[in-house]
Amino acid sequence: MLRSYRVAADGRTVVCDAIVARSDGEALAEAVAWRRDELSRLELHDVDGVLALRALMTIDDLLTAPRPDEDHLPLTVDRKQVTTLCEIAGAYVSERDVGNYQPPEERDRIERLRGLAGPLMDCSSELAAAERELRDRALPV
Repeated sequence: MLRSYRVAADGRTVVCDAIVARSDGEALAEAVAWRRDELSRLELHDVDGVLALRALMTIDDLLTAPRPDEDHLPLTVDRKQVTTLCEIAGAYVSERDVGNYQPPEERDRIERLRGLAGPLMDCSSELAAAERELRDRALPV
């Protein structure tokens, strides 16, 4: 996963511009859809549940938007979105990596998500550090 960081349009946060392999993006999209399906089965009586579902829908839109490059998927994500992707990838692997038979595409998805866990954690940490640096620069000395 190629990553670069920049200050977002609001001037207060940092975003990550990442390029991921199309197959990795598809694996992430499947994991997000899995989590979204789980959340949508719950009765959404509180604002937090609705907001969490909406946040997943936004991430899903990022991952499934049509792209001209067939081999790579450009993404621009913030720290909260990267943290959510990291949590979802880990949960998907933990829950779906069982000893029973699984089709090859499911095994491939699990391995891709397992491989993305480290880069996603790194990205989240790097975004946190960049946001701290941005805040420190904004504070008067």
